[in-house]
Amino acid sequence: MSPDAGEEAAPARLERDRELAREGWVRRFTGAPPRLTEIRELYERTGQEVLFDDVLPGELEAECAGCTLALNLFKVVYTRPAGRGAAVHDTEGRSE
Repeated sequence: MSPDAGEEAAPARLERDRELAREGWVRRFTGAPPRLTEIRELYERTGQEVLFDDVLPGELEAECAGCTLALNLFKVVYTRPAGRGAAVHDTEGRSE
């Protein structure tokens, strides 16, 4: 990521990270299919819940910021030990 690519999204992402951390979630990385399916399966096999959160426009490189496809494909991956909270829905509408 370029030095200023995340400046616009940084406050919003930091707030979202803090909000999720209070619920026991740990931010892991940002990814896209097909790796998201693979990583969900891997983390779930290790007893983790998985949450996919939308990427904010300012989190992408300037060249990608206007690309709706990139914003829809990429997700920020969070995990927490299973049973830590009530079921939540990821941004793809699946129940966690």
